[in-house]
Amino acid sequence: MEKLYNLFTYGTLMQAFDNPYARKLRLSSNYIGKGYFNGKLFRVEWYPGALYEPDAPTPVHGEIYQLHSLEILKELDEYEDVMEDESASLYLRKVVPVRDSQEVVRDCWVYLYNQPVSDLPLIEEGYFKTKP
Repeated sequence: MEKLYNLFTYGTLMQAFDNPYARKLRLSSNYIGKGYFNGKLFRVEWYPGALYEPDAPTPVHGEIYQLHSLEILKELDEYEDVMEDESASLYLRKVVPVRDSQEVVRDCWVYLYNQPVSDLPLIEEGYFKTKP
């Protein structure tokens, strides 16, 4: 049996966004539904950055996709500025436990922000929208 791979998105790869990478993700996966993990969400610029903090009282909301294969991850890694040298990466792709709308925990790949957040505005409600 083929292993299933899930990806959790909380920013510009979500369905509300129209860009080549979001379209490619939709073609390369099945949309499972909404989900969240405990952490903090920041507005970086026109895109967000999330930190996974298991004990945080705040959620980061987004969408869960079941990937047809791992091939798409190479392109998404490029889009998210994931580098071989982790210290130079804008994001790191990590497996995080994500709760779906039925509160079922699914292990998902997530692109977590990998730069300082001290000067970034916190998105308190944990939902990234196109406009601040």
